Amino acid sequence: MSNKVYEFKIGTKCSVNGCERLAEYEVYLYDYYRIVDEEFYQQDYTCPFICSHHMAENEEKAKGERKPRGYVSYPFSNKHGAQGYTKYEPLREVYSEIFMNEKSIILPKSRIIVSEVNEDLMKFLKENPSFLREINPRLFEKVIAEIFASKGFDVTLTKQTRDGGKDIYAAKNNSIGSILYIIECKRYAEDNPVGVELVRGLYGVKMQERATMAIIASTSFFTSEAVKFANPIQYELSLRDFDALKKWLNEYKFQR
Repeated sequence: MSNKVYEFKIGTKCSVNGCERLAEYEVYLYDYYRIVDEEFYQQDYTCPFICSHHMAENEEKAKGERKPRGYVSYPFSNKHGAQGYTKYEPLREVYSEIFMNEKSIILPKSRIIVSEVNEDLMKFLKENPSFLREINPRLFEKVIAEIFASKGFDVTLTKQTRDGGKDIYAAKNNSIGSILYIIECKRYAEDNPVGVELVRGLYGVKMQERATMAIIASTSFFTSEAVKFANPIQYELSLRDFDALKKWLNEYKFQR
């Protein structure tokens, strides 16, 4: 594996042989080590940059299963045949409207810089929902909070902790009464499901705080045990997977 990193400059072209289009995305080799709960990112030196046209073709013609320690072959990327699969990140210099100033947070193992929710970021996420998995966990929480705020909720983000639990309070008062949702956000890899232990834990918090409903919003999916636990209490506990999050983004309208 090469340790060389190719730097992007304005005018850099797509790395696909013979393509004259300008690059729009940086290409990464991605893998997830489930045993140690660690994600791996490294720039794909065989195809470091790609245009949106060839990115779509690369995905359409990909062969293999995207799973931990799996292997996917592509026409343009991962030509070294390593375990893992290809991911793409928009270039800051190309999609500058979604990025913030020098006070922004630099994402781990990435050259992408994003800090706060704004209209351009939400528009980008609506068009590229898989990017939810690339932003840092706190920004993911802010995105979910913004979605609930757009639906008329008063939202409060809790302090960041390492022990899990609720991330957002979402409250609404009207002539009928008052409701309070507690929301836990899990920005997981697409093949890393949310288990029943976490679901049980949040339900316990919901009962302790006497909230109307507990919601888990995840960029992955839920195990069968988690779904089985939640089904009988669907009016008290809601499991929202990546497909549900995409629907939330499609419904979203910026309010500021």
